[in-house]
Amino acid sequence: MTENSWSDEGGLPPQPPALARLVGLGLVTRYRLRLADPRDSRLGELGSDYALVTVAWTGARSALVGFFQPPDDPAAQLADLHRRIGAALRWGDARLRTQPAARCDILLVALSPLTAQLPPPAHPAVHLGVMWADAGSGDAGALLPAPPGLPGVGEIRAAARALRGGAEPPTLAAVDLAERETVHSGYVAPARRALISTPRLTYAMVATFIVIFLVENTMWQRYGGPGDISYAGYSAVGGIAFGYPGGSDWWRFFSTALLHVPGFFNSSGGVSSYLSLHLLVNCYSTVILGRIVEPIYGRITLLATFIATAFAASAMSVLASTLNLPFSDAIFVGASGGLMGLLGLLFTMGRVQRHDLPAGLTHALRRGVMVSLVMTIVLGFTFSGYIDNYAHLGGFAAGALIGLIIPPVRAVGGRDLALWQKAALIAVSALGAVAILLAVINFGQFLASNPPVIVTG
Repeated sequence: MTENSWSDEGGLPPQPPALARLVGLGLVTRYRLRLADPRDSRLGELGSDYALVTVAWTGARSALVGFFQPPDDPAAQLADLHRRIGAALRWGDARLRTQPAARCDILLVALSPLTAQLPPPAHPAVHLGVMWADAGSGDAGALLPAPPGLPGVGEIRAAARALRGGAEPPTLAAVDLAERETVHSGYVAPARRALISTPRLTYAMVATFIVIFLVENTMWQRYGGPGDISYAGYSAVGGIAFGYPGGSDWWRFFSTALLHVPGFFNSSGGVSSYLSLHLLVNCYSTVILGRIVEPIYGRITLLATFIATAFAASAMSVLASTLNLPFSDAIFVGASGGLMGLLGLLFTMGRVQRHDLPAGLTHALRRGVMVSLVMTIVLGFTFSGYIDNYAHLGGFAAGALIGLIIPPVRAVGGRDLALWQKAALIAVSALGAVAILLAVINFGQFLASNPPVIVTG
């Protein structure tokens, strides 16, 4: 139940009429609406005017079904209906702006017969239906048809006939419990199933980092790394060194994100150089973030976001180096810029889009993202000689922008990607593939012109 349950000082919640409870049970189970507390400020002037209200507060569609007892006097009924319809239309118009929603469906159900004639209200996005039902006679009727996706007159009449036939109506507590169970099984459970799925792309990224590092470190030791002024091995494996010949090729803005510093942030040779703290930290971070981003956003969004934000991180570092900003450097490697992009993606998840994402999920992730961001900034300035703060900031900002336009998957309350969104993500992924291909070609050309010397006995 949204907000708090009805309760007075130690008393039980008031029971709405039996017909409202019976129909309400179907509203929370089949139609996935939520029970509303009449004191909820979001109901506005509708709150205390209805015996039972169910609503849809989130997503592209707002909805409300309210049950009320009309006056006995037929003349007063018409005035009461006009008042309720006017208030409902104002409420719907407000939801379109504040939710925001693309449409609003409202159904008002009178709990005794009505005979008034009503013209359909003219509102392009607020769809209003008015019905009546009588449990005593087992009958129901429609003054205005119910909007699509809400109970029709046949369903309301069936509930009234069931009560007349002796059916036991549920208590308000039973309706509340049914709502909670429906939310858990039909809304939270799919998100949970998605979150525990195997993140295959995430593991593939980690494996790629490790394989490239083995090749990279071998090249650095054989042909010279950052400690060597020639930067031969470093350039051969796709590192970016702005200001050095060939060191600023566009494809290096991504390939450099796949490289990592050997050893414990030093370039000394030997077996110990293969024990890279830089690689270990980034692989661990990839697993942690990938296990969240991959099931929530899907593989194509994970891959494209990493690629795009890695490019952005490199561009920010190059800009900082060009401007000779404090703590900037002409060379930089590491996947952390792209990983910060994944953090930025999670930070703006569902912020401005019309999603039905579980509020607890988004709030928990944002808290985690903020903690990680603060820790990264603190560590970045503490170890500024080893950590590229500009790449981190550039990657995070780019990821946050992507999060404003790319939705999570439908399984966790998002929606399917639009055609242009799919095309953009595929284009970015293709750009990353071309960058890797050019890095491999560059690597092959280097080996062809600098063959390794094989020592024979």
